[in-house]
Amino acid sequence: MLQPYPVTLHLTRHNRNSIAALLAVLEAELPAGLIATQLVESLSDCDAQGLLVCSFTSLQAAAVASALAALRTRVPELRAVAGGPHASGAARETLAMGFDWVVTGEAGPVFAELVRQLAQGQLPSPGILHEQGASPLDRYPPWPASGQLFAQIEITRGCPMSCEFCQTPRLFGRRPRHRSLEALARTFAHAVATGHDFTRFVAPNAFGYGSADGIHPDRNAVEALLLTARRAGFREVFLGTFPSEVRPESATEEMLSLARAHCDNTTLAVGLQSGSDAVLRRLKRGHTVREGVEAIARIARARFQSKVDFMFGLPGETDAERAESCAVARHLVAEYGASVHAHLFTPLPGTPLDGAAPTPLDAATRDYLESLALSGQATGVRTAR
Repeated sequence: MLQPYPVTLHLTRHNRNSIAALLAVLEAELPAGLIATQLVESLSDCDAQGLLVCSFTSLQAAAVASALAALRTRVPELRAVAGGPHASGAARETLAMGFDWVVTGEAGPVFAELVRQLAQGQLPSPGILHEQGASPLDRYPPWPASGQLFAQIEITRGCPMSCEFCQTPRLFGRRPRHRSLEALARTFAHAVATGHDFTRFVAPNAFGYGSADGIHPDRNAVEALLLTARRAGFREVFLGTFPSEVRPESATEEMLSLARAHCDNTTLAVGLQSGSDAVLRRLKRGHTVREGVEAIARIARARFQSKVDFMFGLPGETDAERAESCAVARHLVAEYGASVHAHLFTPLPGTPLDGAAPTPLDAATRDYLESLALSGQATGVRTAR
């Protein structure tokens, strides 16, 4: 009798949701007993049997490349496949890192077929494999039924916006796809039955679940989602916290009241990105500074603290525009008790700003961000002197 083909998945704190989804795809698409999966947190722990699976963002690409090169030196016959945001946006560069295959787009049948062929003793030609189209979100659960790895629950995939810096609409399309309430009820029951009674929901816009455009909320859909989670037995339910966010136009008084009644989080992540309307227009954010500030005021009145995303060093950003962002951030912190989550711009592959050079920060911006961090009112960026 043939032994199951070994598949090793590289698990990090950055890709837990992705690896859980990959396990669910393999479980759904391949017959039981064909493969045996294991998780490793360090590539140096990989025993090089069978196939190595890596999923990573651009921020982790250099570390993965270095670790894979060391592993290749030790085990030249290693087979390895890469996927995820960086691989999808920079497929040829990822292949050149030393992977045999790169799968772009959403993991699904193409990825599963590659694993099937290897498990059956075939060796597909190395290269780039493209997942075609976008599957309904119900096709695969967010984690495998075996319970080998649990993760946050993705409720929506795809974003109707087209922010210049963001990979999400390029990876998953601009038409929102929502996991059905029926599928979620099964997922909730499975989670609680196996001792996982705490969850965070993942979506491009947390209050957009069930809505036709993914921006303007469907109150009934979100309420049904939260009530179903509670009835399933979840002890704690978090909606609108990292890694998800709430778009300003969706933070209506009605939705905030709903979240206050049914969620356990006391904070909401809000994507503002800049305090300059000119920058927001260039980024194609789809909202104004005023709309963002008004949303954060509503959030404060609903007794949530806003954790507001700002991005600094954007291409073409001027000192005056950064000063506008700092002024808005200062107002939000002082007036509404918000905290700032600051990012230095990093160009991501596959986006319109791919390859664009960050603008160096001026001294006033660096000083302000450092003062916020020292006071505990900002997280994220460390500015370089």
